[in-house]
Amino acid sequence: MDHESRIERALCRIAERLDGTGVAWVVGGSAGLMLRGLPLPAPPRDLDLYADPTDAEAMHEALSVWAVDRPVRSVTERYESILSHYRIEDVHVELVGGFVVEDRGCRYEVRVRDILLPEAERRTLEPCGTGAAIVPLAHELWFNWLRGRRDRLELAADAIAADPDRHLRAFRALTADSRFTPEAIAEVESLLSAAARHRKERAGCES
Repeated sequence: MDHESRIERALCRIAERLDGTGVAWVVGGSAGLMLRGLPLPAPPRDLDLYADPTDAEAMHEALSVWAVDRPVRSVTERYESILSHYRIEDVHVELVGGFVVEDRGCRYEVRVRDILLPEAERRTLEPCGTGAAIVPLAHELWFNWLRGRRDRLELAADAIAADPDRHLRAFRALTADSRFTPEAIAEVESLLSAAARHRKERAGCES
């Protein structure tokens, strides 16, 4: 069984356990990029889920049959979150609750129910026909800018440039909801503009 099939099967089990609970959650990280069909240099090693703190608590109770630990608050120089881990369909699953990233004078608080979920990408999981919500690309853009992952940053920017009408609304909403410096916003907007130009140049060469 390939990585995508295993991750989809794990998401099916998760969706089944959470059905009817009313919790809000989204898929992020490399698994989310893979489910979007974006090219990755290597298959995802795990499955990242994001939720607000109260929803993360309810999710842990629902998924506790697969838990390998209990939720623990983690605070580092850059990150703050409530982390818990699970083993589902032979996939390592990390649940990240109340995620906050701070760096270079910026503060990004991941708000799933109010910001990410309304703008999420919906993907139907083939093994069970259930839908899963994938974080908007705007999240991947800002998160990877904050942690200095140029490869992921450029991947997200290129995907946004491929369909800007679809993605830029989420970028504006997420940017307005968080605390980013004018310099940070200018840098990321410049990156998006460059990605759009490169796409037009490639299209011109291919025509």
